[in-house]
Amino acid sequence: MEYRRENRVVLSTEREHKSLYSWSIKEFDRNGKQIGSDQIPWEWSLRFEVIELTPNCTLKFNNEQEDQQAETSKAEISEYLYGKLRSSERRREAGSYSMFGTKRTISEFDLFIYKAMQGEDRCRLWGSIGYTAEWDFEDVAQQDSVQIYIYLSAERYERLLKFVTFPRPTGAEVRLKGVSGFYSAWSPSIRTDSIRILANVKDQGLENPEGLSFDPPVLGHVEEFELSIKQQYPLILKER
Repeated sequence: MEYRRENRVVLSTEREHKSLYSWSIKEFDRNGKQIGSDQIPWEWSLRFEVIELTPNCTLKFNNEQEDQQAETSKAEISEYLYGKLRSSERRREAGSYSMFGTKRTISEFDLFIYKAMQGEDRCRLWGSIGYTAEWDFEDVAQQDSVQIYIYLSAERYERLLKFVTFPRPTGAEVRLKGVSGFYSAWSPSIRTDSIRILANVKDQGLENPEGLSFDPPVLGHVEEFELSIKQQYPLILKER
């Protein structure tokens, strides 16, 4: 497996604004020139448009042969909602997303909403930098990806499902806040037009030349997740 990295990614205490943050992540091109500004954890809200949200179901059989005459089968049904998100098109909320070490833009995020087995509500983010791997004697390229996983109690899952199925919603958006692994340049504003993502320290080749004793945040924890679903219909006015 070969990860598709283009830039060096470095954890450093050398920084542009010494009084504002104690460390940052820097990127350098092949000639050793820094690309862009220092990147520090982004804690503010980010908004996304939901461009797809559909219910899905999978059926799986596990056959266990106990002897030559008897065979037992175990069936499992898994229900989930699958969605696709893209950065908000509102001018003051729009932004681009990309992985540290690359020049590529991630145009869509995947959203998976499951019924929690233990009834515990939780939200996690997972992601991977793009890579090339051999599969059945053929090189297959995987794109950079970010996936949001939501687990809801059975009661909350069924309530949400009612809004998604019928009548179908006409619009939805997601708001994320305090996402571990999201970085941007320091700014006095609570908005940014560029987010760099650290999904995995090893896969993205993060260097630590100063031997710092801490690990920078990577994708996983989310402080706040909000899904808003709406139905908009034109008002029908009676003729006078």
